Amino acid sequence: MRDVDLRISFRNGLPRLGYLYLSDPKEKSARSRRVELGMVLDFNKGGKLIGIELLAPQKITLEAINKILEEYRQEPLKESDLAPILAA
Repeated sequence: MRDVDLRISFRNGLPRLGYLYLSDPKEKSARSRRVELGMVLDFNKGGKLIGIELLAPQKITLEAINKILEEYRQEPLKESDLAPILAA
């Protein structure tokens, strides 16, 4: 089971930006790739997906994130993992 670290910035009570850490938050990104729905994938030096930038958190769905995680052979998230974004 994965520990999920989701950080969200709010402005005027609405989610503005978010970041979903998939590894140690201290791990540095070596490269990034923009994907659909306002998300940017961050990879470490070895090419492992380490985080997802959420540029439009209010438009993000659990299904969209889990599709990406499946593509990179990562454990899927549960609805409760994204509760702060899904509730907004």
